[in-house]
Amino acid sequence: MLKWLFGQRAGEAPPAGDASRTGPVPDGRLGPDPPPPPSANRPGVTVHAATAVAAVDRLAARPCTSKLGPAGATPLDGGLAWAAVVLSGEARGDVVMAPDGGIDLPRGTAALFEGAPAGAQGVPSRIPRDGLAGQGLSGITGARVLARTASFSVLRFGPPPAARWAVVGLRSVAVFTGKLTLFDGEEGRDVWAGQVAIVADPTATLYIQAGNDTAVAIALAEPEVLVRLG
Repeated sequence: MLKWLFGQRAGEAPPAGDASRTGPVPDGRLGPDPPPPPSANRPGVTVHAATAVAAVDRLAARPCTSKLGPAGATPLDGGLAWAAVVLSGEARGDVVMAPDGGIDLPRGTAALFEGAPAGAQGVPSRIPRDGLAGQGLSGITGARVLARTASFSVLRFGPPPAARWAVVGLRSVAVFTGKLTLFDGEEGRDVWAGQVAIVADPTATLYIQAGNDTAVAIALAEPEVLVRLG
């Protein structure tokens, strides 16, 4: 049972004027394999409240669409496979995937939607928040694969506190408890519980630092996402 992962913790709301911060990019070599080197292109991280409406469309380096908004009022383009991280309501923390784009959520439910070119056909599936154990990545502390399809990888980051990762292929991430800091080049952007980050260029190396409290986040990424400690 993983309900405790989504319990409220003191200090989750960002203090005034602390939506982002500047700090050095982590460069430690902590895992069994070296992390990917910094990329010349920046990830292009934007941070949004879970209740906001936002979108980043498909680009040359980004064959996917990220959308944040209420179910039923957020158009999901046809011809794509879709995944959704539920951000409000009784199903908060669930992940829903539909190869044909038919995401079934109560109207008005806040969700992070990710659309990508459809691969092999499959059936709609759902990962309940009580089933977020997933599969560990060898030698990578605090990162687990919840699902992998021809269109997506679904990842869980955290706990433990203060873990650091280098990721290539991350498209978007929703933080449920604690805080993650995503490094957009040299600039660190804090993503608190109740916020979502969208990455404009998933081909860039993205460094992620967990906060000193227990951070738990669900990310949507490329099928062949690369995760290393770093």
